[in-house]
Amino acid sequence: MVSERILYSSIRLLTRADCSCSDVFSCLFCLSPPEIDLLNILLKSNKELTLENLSERLRRNKGTVFRALQKLVSLNLCDKAARTRTAGGYYHVYTAADIDAIENNTRQRITDVQRALTRIRRNFRKDIIKMTLAS
Repeated sequence: MVSERILYSSIRLLTRADCSCSDVFSCLFCLSPPEIDLLNILLKSNKELTLENLSERLRRNKGTVFRALQKLVSLNLCDKAARTRTAGGYYHVYTAADIDAIENNTRQRITDVQRALTRIRRNFRKDIIKMTLAS
């Protein structure tokens, strides 16, 4: 039931006339408001940011920001690169993915949702009949 409510909420959000990019990120990529805030910071920045920089800007602990960054990287919304320290060792820097890449990624997600809804619609009558027979 919870997942059905989330799906309905997502569809309702995406079909509103004033649907925003944040709504799209929330629904298609399952991003939470803090994860969207993190992505916004990365998109607005024209320089590489470290975990420490991002943690300070978001006023969240590094563990929380790190998990959010890992999610953004896995969704190809954010890029991660290693940099070498002059005293030895390395650290990571983060940047938003290229806007064209984000747009293509979003387009692919929309296509996947369209295919899934078409499949659901195609099987709808058969599934309803199965439900009535199972009672």
